[in-house]
Amino acid sequence: MKHMRSLLLLVALVTSPVITLAQPAADEQLAAQYFQQGDYAKAILYYEKLHRKQPTEYYYEQLFKSYTALKDLESAEKLVKDQMRRANGDPRYIIDLGSLYKAGGDEDKAAKEFDKALRQMRADQASIRQVANAFIEVNETDRALETYERGGKMLSDGQGFAYEIAGLYGAKGDIQKMVSAYMDLLAVNEGYIQTVQNALSRSIDFSQPSERSEILRTELLRRIQKDPQRTVYPEQLIWMYIQQKDLNAAFVQSKAMDKRFDEGGARLMDLANIALANKDYGTAFKSYEYVLSLARNDANYVQAKIGSVRTRYEQLTTEPEPALVDLQDLDQRAANTLTELGLGQATMDLLRDRAHLKAYYLNDQAGAVSLLEEGIDTPTIDPKTRAQLKLDLGDVHLLGGDIWEASLLYSQVDLEFKYDVLGHEARLRNAKVSFYAGDFLWSQAQLQVLKASTSKLIANDAMELSLRITDNLGLDSNSVPLSYFARAELLRFQHRYDESLAVLDSLDSAYPAHSLGDDILYERYRIAYARHRYAEAAVFLDKVLELHPLDILVDNAMLDLGKLYEDRLKDPEKAKAYYERLLFEQTGSIFVPEARERFRKLRGDVLEAPPEPTAPTPQP
Repeated sequence: MKHMRSLLLLVALVTSPVITLAQPAADEQLAAQYFQQGDYAKAILYYEKLHRKQPTEYYYEQLFKSYTALKDLESAEKLVKDQMRRANGDPRYIIDLGSLYKAGGDEDKAAKEFDKALRQMRADQASIRQVANAFIEVNETDRALETYERGGKMLSDGQGFAYEIAGLYGAKGDIQKMVSAYMDLLAVNEGYIQTVQNALSRSIDFSQPSERSEILRTELLRRIQKDPQRTVYPEQLIWMYIQQKDLNAAFVQSKAMDKRFDEGGARLMDLANIALANKDYGTAFKSYEYVLSLARNDANYVQAKIGSVRTRYEQLTTEPEPALVDLQDLDQRAANTLTELGLGQATMDLLRDRAHLKAYYLNDQAGAVSLLEEGIDTPTIDPKTRAQLKLDLGDVHLLGGDIWEASLLYSQVDLEFKYDVLGHEARLRNAKVSFYAGDFLWSQAQLQVLKASTSKLIANDAMELSLRITDNLGLDSNSVPLSYFARAELLRFQHRYDESLAVLDSLDSAYPAHSLGDDILYERYRIAYARHRYAEAAVFLDKVLELHPLDILVDNAMLDLGKLYEDRLKDPEKAKAYYERLLFEQTGSIFVPEARERFRKLRGDVLEAPPEPTAPTPQP
């Protein structure tokens, strides 16, 4: 018995600290739970107990908030004064006391406490920020502004609080003073330009004219006039014009800056790239032409020479039916530019564009083949560029009906870049060649490997073509309907659209309600898109969703409908609706990231990251 009593005593001694430590943890958990539920009376019971044992800053804040929520100002005042004694007159608690007096209706008494807090503020950044944040906590924005303004004068190092002041004016809705404060910040330190731009984007909607954007423009012009040698203000003005998509105004300002500071056209090159990305071909062309007019014969000159031709190429190839004379003029300009600059790594993209122009628009396949072969034989280009030229050459041979020469070129790239995305793309094209030739089983064998490609788009395309073969070859190995379809797809690739449609009509007539129905509709969409008949293209995609809601092309159709309405038919609300359907109905689709990005952009969200890789769009 004696030993048993000793053992029990030992167990009690060992476990008692655990119980002692566990109790406060349980009390804190209960207090937090009641506080979050808005049951402040019960939260107070626990926080008072915890604060008596351990008067931390956190328990004080929770108690203060609970008392004020219940309008128990007397208990709150007692708590604050007790905390002030502990903290030896910390200004933060003086502000809490002032807020209690104000809540009780005694404005004069509150003002005295607020003034007292400002007087006791120390001349260091940490103290100034603490006092300002304390004023913000009790919704005294004007007093917080006064804190930062007074604090800036107290500091001997000349550093101010322009960024914080601007943010507070923005919160108050005083855009004029907000903008002025941000400009003051840039006057002190131009390194804050990106920070200021991000802050302005959150406060001003640049998508449409507004009083706020006009305030910013006026302030920038005033600062430029006052200090014409400082570059940060005109840079901000150019940035504002770009946000507003007023690229012509950005061009005028960029040109003026280039002349004033002798920048050699670098700023205009950047603007040209932005304009090209926004399909503002006029501004892009003017920007390149300005750089060429400098005649410096440097890297910018070379890029502007190439860019000028490529801008015209993009402009013409987006037109439904570009005039033959314009296409011929572009071909000549490209030829002259290649002659002037010579063949090399820097001019290969231009050579590829000219070859594409000849093959797909000028019906000069022999000229395209000659160009691409000349590019492939250029000794100074890197292996990947040479491989890309081979893929282009294979496409041109396929366009002319020489599918085996195309297959040979694709195979060369596949072998040379077996484990690279470029090699995977070559194998996919080769699998399509086998598909066009009616060798479905060999095509299927190549596609099996590609399903594991590191490129999601290649893997997705491989899976779609593989399933098309599997689902439509037929249990009786009847390949006739699939052969019809393969023939139509090859004709569409060769831009023989009427012949392709005739084959699809024959397929529909001979095999009505065949499982290829969704694929046939998609081919009709691609042809309509290539002919720039966008409303007609949308009808075919809608039929895919209506008649084949469970087939594999549904997520493609939703994304492409969204892009059609966003980019071509200019109906952002309909575009948003299709993106939203994809997000909710096709959660496993690889197109979800792009749909989400596009949906958020149309909704007006501030994007922090570039868009995800996009699905390929049918080319004319």
